Amino acid sequence: MLMEKYQSLIDMANQLGVSGLNVVESDGALKIDGTAASAEAKQQLWDEYGRLDPDYRSGEVVLNINAPEGDPSSGSGSGSTYTVQSGDSLSKIGSKYGVSWQKIFDANRDKLDDPDKIQPGQELTIPQE
Repeated sequence: MLMEKYQSLIDMANQLGVSGLNVVESDGALKIDGTAASAEAKQQLWDEYGRLDPDYRSGEVVLNINAPEGDPSSGSGSGSTYTVQSGDSLSKIGSKYGVSWQKIFDANRDKLDDPDKIQPGQELTIPQE
């Protein structure tokens, strides 16, 4: 059933030429993996996911789409990105990357209003120390 609900997201990934596209439904979640041609294409997929599941509340989709590093449309290109998983916190993510939770929060102010309110599926920029 999830495949039908998120078919427009899958179709968009195909239209955008996501390479290595792999869509698997298991354990009540739809896992979508692949590599987008650009950071802009990756953002279009996240926008479509947000349209289908506002606030990413359902936890039904694990969207693991990579984009080429240093893409000019992605801003400064410094640091990396991380997709929030269930049970994550900024401090847990920070300890994984050796960065303080405050720096992660500051780097993601455009997406986060409250450091205690991150959602599975959100893509966060991890700054370099």
